[in-house]
Amino acid sequence: MKAAIPVSLGYISIGAAFGIVAIAQGFSLWQVACLSIFLYAGSGQFIMIAMMAVHAPISIITLIIFFVNFRMFLQSLTATQIFPHQSLKSGIGMGTLMTDESFGLMVLEHATNTPITSFWMQGVNVMSYLTWILSTILGAAVGNLIPNPEQLGIDYALVAMFIGLLVLTLDSMVKNERLTVVLTVLFSTMLIYYLVGIVTSSYVAVLIATLIGALIGAVMSTPKETRKTEVI
Repeated sequence: MKAAIPVSLGYISIGAAFGIVAIAQGFSLWQVACLSIFLYAGSGQFIMIAMMAVHAPISIITLIIFFVNFRMFLQSLTATQIFPHQSLKSGIGMGTLMTDESFGLMVLEHATNTPITSFWMQGVNVMSYLTWILSTILGAAVGNLIPNPEQLGIDYALVAMFIGLLVLTLDSMVKNERLTVVLTVLFSTMLIYYLVGIVTSSYVAVLIATLIGALIGAVMSTPKETRKTEVI
């Protein structure tokens, strides 16, 4: 829980921003609380209130949030490689509460060879989860005092936090991985996203680019001797 303090501090501002924006869109306090408790997806929650504001069909909202959050499937798969011996119950709990931020913290700690356990990861997730719920409720409670949050740039809080995570992740990658691998993964992922985005939606393009980029990074990071052994 102590390791999750940096994530929790970020969640306070983003969660409050979501609560304020949701109240401005006509959501009630208990609806904001339910979204945070049962959906618990920062980007997904922002997308939901934006699409409901323009009366988008529930089926379309559900499909888009599914594609946006499908990256969590990939992140959970990564966690199974870091914690291969945890129980099924522990794995379900970890996957349920994992977010981009807690995943990023896990990867950063693992990249620096810091010893971490599944119990440590559960503490990070629970601390982040509770902070998010309380922050969104608090933001919703004071939301009526800010009738137009977009004018203050409050809705940009989530994007700002993703940029911060990206900078920290790239810094860790550069320190612990060959520069050629980092640059290859970055440029190939951006190129694939651009090309796939021409013929499909941005959500599908992000998923495909992430899968291929991760595969390229995994292949380039695996020592040749290991690759030969796996083939044999």
